[in-house]
Amino acid sequence: MKRLLITILAGLLGTFAFAQGPEQEAEMGQKFFEAKIREFVYRLELTDEQKAQFVPIYERYDEEVRAIKEGKPGHMGKPATSEEAAAIVKARIENQKAKQDVRLKYVDEFAAVLDPGQLVRLYKVEGDIQQKLMNRNNGKGPGNGPGKGQGRGPGKHGQRP
Repeated sequence: MKRLLITILAGLLGTFAFAQGPEQEAEMGQKFFEAKIREFVYRLELTDEQKAQFVPIYERYDEEVRAIKEGKPGHMGKPATSEEAAAIVKARIENQKAKQDVRLKYVDEFAAVLDPGQLVRLYKVEGDIQQKLMNRNNGKGPGNGPGKGQGRGPGKHGQRP
């Protein structure tokens, strides 16, 4: 089930990349957001009540993080000078810092809705979603690289991580 949801998310992201107009982009963005919410509900085992409280908070959080990503410096090719390289590195670090500030800002709001275990897993699940999407976009999706066919297997005490 987890792999199915990640595959759906990755497929939506791929489709999102080929959207042609603002309306299609908005529609695909909404579908992608809904898929992420389904993944959170499943992986965090949210109750209906928790979901009703979680979604508006996560929506505000997600908008703030996306606003930072939109302002993110793009890949500028190989820098010609050390000064250019330093400027690129500084911009990336500032971007990461801004995202961390948003994450910190929302911890208390998420803590009011989630139990301690769910709160601890929240950012890991989000990171897992991002990593799967990045791997898929870089041609490293399931079955496309080392360890092909090797699952993570049971974690501590025989439970999946």
